[in-house]
Amino acid sequence: MKEELRNKLLTKRDIYPNWQEDSEKIIEKFLSFFDLSNFQTFMLYYPHRREVDTRPLIKKLLSMGKNVVLPKVEGMDLKPVKIKDLDNLVVGYAGIKEPVGQEVEEKSIDLVVVPAVAYDKQGYRIGYGKGFYDRFLPKLKKNSLKVGFCYDFQLLEKIPHQPHDFKVDVVITPTQILKTQKEE
Repeated sequence: MKEELRNKLLTKRDIYPNWQEDSEKIIEKFLSFFDLSNFQTFMLYYPHRREVDTRPLIKKLLSMGKNVVLPKVEGMDLKPVKIKDLDNLVVGYAGIKEPVGQEVEEKSIDLVVVPAVAYDKQGYRIGYGKGFYDRFLPKLKKNSLKVGFCYDFQLLEKIPHQPHDFKVDVVITPTQILKTQKEE
């Protein structure tokens, strides 16, 4: 079921006409919702196949003097690598641009934007099926904030999840900001 849903949503995203406009709305919501002075090191992703476009946010954070890291795939693991700009990236795993440079300690990351095919209102996600972020997120410090960006059609009522699946703390769409509730 999860695989079928993943494929259906990826197909829809690949032809989604409003991705740039909606990406801008999501970034605006992020910037207005968070007090960025509370965070120094941000991990984002480089957009691929009409994912929410994080490039304007990356540039903004760098211009503010923040530390920005992007993921680099090594084997079956993600390694956070600090960037100075978006010019020195190379095509890596699955055709996604990756950083070249100094790896940083996972525990130094204050806020991570986690890519996904979909999120639900509890903060669970459908990823791309390889488990990279399920293995990476436990390495962060406990109070690192996990944020999900998605288009409205990618926000689902409920996603089937496993005990090892991690939730994000906040989901941002073009029309809403959802603080996910802790399960009792």
